[in-house]
Amino acid sequence: MPPFVRDFFLLGCIGGLLPDVIRIIKGRYRRSAPTYLREPMFWVGLFLLAALGGFTAWVLDAGSAKQALAYGFASPELISKIASSSVAEANRGPGSFFIREWWGS
Repeated sequence: MPPFVRDFFLLGCIGGLLPDVIRIIKGRYRRSAPTYLREPMFWVGLFLLAALGGFTAWVLDAGSAKQALAYGFASPELISKIASSSVAEANRGPGSFFIREWWGS
């Protein structure tokens, strides 16, 4: 395991938050806030993605602030894309669970 560098870990966490922050900023001119912002599972998922970004920046031993942000951004983004495509492609009939709908896209 590489040595733990707190600053790079925190930058990885910030990188993990970036996809959702960008999505929220894109919708800033809507009349009302999206309903998913009121859901506790959104905030739990957001926390887990931020933690995943920080963990990835630590495990992959980010050598610079730019690398830590990139690792933090890429890991949750890839995992959520993989999870959403595999679940969305499986058609399970009425009442199917689609992660993109649940996550608020």
